[in-house]
Amino acid sequence: MKKILIATSVALMSTSAYAADYIVPQEPAPVVIADTFSWTGGYIGAHGGYGWGKNHDANNDKAPRLKTKGGFGGIQAGYNWQFDNNLVLGAEADISFGSISKSWEDKDYNNAVHSRYYGKDKIGTQGTLRARLGYAADRFMPYVTGGLAIAETKHTLGCSKAINSNSNGCKIAEFETSKSKTKVGYAVGAGVEYAVTNNWTVKTEYLYTNLGKAKTTLNDPNYTNAAERKFKMHSNQIRFGVNYKF
Repeated sequence: MKKILIATSVALMSTSAYAADYIVPQEPAPVVIADTFSWTGGYIGAHGGYGWGKNHDANNDKAPRLKTKGGFGGIQAGYNWQFDNNLVLGAEADISFGSISKSWEDKDYNNAVHSRYYGKDKIGTQGTLRARLGYAADRFMPYVTGGLAIAETKHTLGCSKAINSNSNGCKIAEFETSKSKTKVGYAVGAGVEYAVTNNWTVKTEYLYTNLGKAKTTLNDPNYTNAAERKFKMHSNQIRFGVNYKF
């Protein structure tokens, strides 16, 4: 009986050891890390848009407030820093090419003759250097922006003789003169940007640009005392853009 018990114990121990050789240890399941997007990094891109605003001669109470309008397009570059609290601080510089302008004509008192005095006021090439402050909701970022604005402006004044000789047209001579000036002001606005992929983003923004007042003298040979004009110009702009993030 004793021999039977010993033999049984040895057999059970051998079977357990043999089975243990076939137990394969399981590796821990891999940890899945969410693909979070970060706005930190530099970028370059392009934009296009439409602008409208007002321009008038602040030195002449009778001068009309001209409504300017026009389209433009350009390029931009910048850098963003995203912080742990999801705030995003950025800096952006851009340049735009186009024309936000208005042409005008003076009619005779009875509107019976063709225009005599005429002119055009234009905002041409313009650029901004702005700070941006946004909040990153993953790939969606609303932001506010503000900074320096600089633009090339051009004012044209001319006169062509009227058909009606009794009118006050060009008393002495027909003429056309123009002056270009670089004006500096400020731009403020807000926008939203969305990351389509880890590298490509799209955005839309509104900017208000105020170029202040600038003195401009347009000489008129029909008047011996040429009036010094002080043009005040501002514009509203809607922009659409695309950026490539490095």
